[in-house]
Amino acid sequence: MNSLKTATIVLACVLLAGLIISLVSADALSRKLIDLQLDYMFAMDELRILSSERDTLVDIHSFYRLRADSLDLLKYRLDSLQALMQVFELNENYVGYYLLIDTYQNRFHIRRNIGDGDDILVRSGYCATGKGWTNNDQGQVWDFSTPRGLRYVIEKSENPYWYRPDWYWEEMNIIPPEPDEYIVIPDTISWEEQISFYHDSLTAAERVYVKRVPGALGSYKIDLGGGILIHYGVGRGRNVSHGCIRMGSSDLEALYSLLPVGAPVIIY
Repeated sequence: MNSLKTATIVLACVLLAGLIISLVSADALSRKLIDLQLDYMFAMDELRILSSERDTLVDIHSFYRLRADSLDLLKYRLDSLQALMQVFELNENYVGYYLLIDTYQNRFHIRRNIGDGDDILVRSGYCATGKGWTNNDQGQVWDFSTPRGLRYVIEKSENPYWYRPDWYWEEMNIIPPEPDEYIVIPDTISWEEQISFYHDSLTAAERVYVKRVPGALGSYKIDLGGGILIHYGVGRGRNVSHGCIRMGSSDLEALYSLLPVGAPVIIY
């Protein structure tokens, strides 16, 4: 009888100890759960703050981007207005063909003032103008913008050469050649033969060492002074040139035939 009573007491103690341990574990888990909930709530609050800050930065960025776009548009309108005023001034004392170059839309317009206030559009199309600021791998920087304002045709020529400028090799990250390393295409052969010699008789690596390049500017060149030329080139409709104005072959031929030396060119 006593042994049964003792076993019952031991069993009760074991159950009580197990219950106590369970309660302690449950309390610890409950506290841990509360701590996790607090951490979660804190993290959510942090996420809300970060999300709000991100939205604010996005709004600020959008605001300044719109301001930048607005400034570009305003500058374009001011340049266009100035060009229009220059056209009005030209019409008062100039009769003949003149050229408008829109560097924003990369379009050209050949117009003719026939007098008595009559001004007509003769031809219009796409061109390429300066690409602005650019740099090479060494951090050298150049401004290849097409200068705006009123200029005049100072010279025209056929079958022009392109003289590779000194900055060409630096922009292309190529070591400039020594003077005795230049390749000179003989001018005792015809213009067409010089172009064929350049493209067919020289490798791509050798062509880099030709400083006086035939055919690169097309068949015609119109000089506006200050190193700014109107010539043949690719990339029309974009700002890709080193400051010159690039035309298609037929448009260049039309400009060459219509614009005399002294003709006004308004760039805006």
